[in-house]
Amino acid sequence: MNKLSAKVSPCSAPQHLFRPPEGSPPQKDPGGPEVSSCSSRCPLKAVLRVTAGLLLAGCMSAAWAWAAHSAKHALTRLQAPFFIIWFCSIWNLLFFPLYYLGHLLGSERREWPSVRLRKCSRFLGEGELTVRLVLKGAAPFSLLWSTSGYLHLLSLCRISISDGSAVLCCSHAFAFLLSWIGLKDRFMGVRIVAAIFSITGIVMLAYADGFHSNSITGVALGVGSASTSAFYKVLFRKNVGEVQPGPMCVLLSCVGVCGLLLHSWLCVLLYLTHTEYWPPSQHIPWDTLCTTAALLLVFNLMVNLGGVLSYPALTSLGVLLTIPASAAVDWFMSSTLVVSHVRGAAFGIISVGFLLLLLPEDWDERALHWFGTLWHGRDESLLGEDIGVEAAGPVRIKLKSAGSALSLPSHCPESALTLPRVCPHTALSLPSHCPESALSMPSHCPESALTLPRVCPESALTLP
Repeated sequence: MNKLSAKVSPCSAPQHLFRPPEGSPPQKDPGGPEVSSCSSRCPLKAVLRVTAGLLLAGCMSAAWAWAAHSAKHALTRLQAPFFIIWFCSIWNLLFFPLYYLGHLLGSERREWPSVRLRKCSRFLGEGELTVRLVLKGAAPFSLLWSTSGYLHLLSLCRISISDGSAVLCCSHAFAFLLSWIGLKDRFMGVRIVAAIFSITGIVMLAYADGFHSNSITGVALGVGSASTSAFYKVLFRKNVGEVQPGPMCVLLSCVGVCGLLLHSWLCVLLYLTHTEYWPPSQHIPWDTLCTTAALLLVFNLMVNLGGVLSYPALTSLGVLLTIPASAAVDWFMSSTLVVSHVRGAAFGIISVGFLLLLLPEDWDERALHWFGTLWHGRDESLLGEDIGVEAAGPVRIKLKSAGSALSLPSHCPESALTLPRVCPHTALSLPSHCPESALSMPSHCPESALTLPRVCPESALTLP
């Protein structure tokens, strides 16, 4: 079992409108209704993407918790964790067929499977796609995948599902440290703090039942699984690049091929050395194994393809929600979870560290810009209270520093104007719904710049 994860800001171009000559009838801007409808649609699309992301996060957490419970139940009847993870990895062969089915349903320009497969598998190498090329490119990923899942199943034999999920969430912190060292990623203090939080939570989980309990070994195996998963993510970024649906599905299908061709002999070897025991085929819990494999397939599909339907941050949030979902499964299904203060604090610290890792690289600049916008907005509102504005008739505000005057039509009675300090060139644009607006500006004030208020959202008076 393994958890492998993978900005849209709606905006429109500024509309520069002209002032019609005096006495001419008001002219309608043909782009006005389109801009208005686009402005009204963009928030709806954002709300739909957020809603889809929240639903995906809930489904991801439920699928993972159910799969972990099924795997732990299968371990009680089949003492063969490597055989279980090998059986689940073979189901990865279905990734590309499911991706191609979505391509047929959602794409306007459809392609043959062979053409689409070659386009998505360019990261494996140039030339014809052969079995040798597939094994050479995907064998390291298949090895890391199976190792991570095998260690996680071993840890589930000793710790609860919620503890295993919490430790596995720390793989994001390990991936950051490996990317910082190996890929020379940008150093971020907040992510270093997140890594410290993750390590602290792991130590607290190991201490939750005492250092002499069996949970020490289980947490250590979980840390090994999380570290291997982090290696997988860093290797993917180095060899493939950013997470994209097509290459990701091709890679996971190649992982299934490698598992079928390369790891089958290892299952037989473990059976012959009596490391794992297989009962007769009629006693193997095939229903539980198929349930676990199908749920893992669904979980990884939502993790790797969730960014198409929603924002990647919400998809990552679904990975974090596996902790409370697993705790709920432990509480209601097996009643083996002892929620102590130390364990609860460990879950909270690991969750805080995970959320800190979701912050973008320029989060500090965005925060400063947001606070600056709030502060300047407060200053502008105070300035507007000091300026006397007439409620009816053309609005005329005299700027004391330069004597400039601006007149606006009466149907924009609550207009507010701001004047920057330095702007040597004057360029003005008016909205289409104010066709008879008149702007007057004295020649001795060349440094004036004016902007219209939020009550006229498409209006803008800007300077280069």
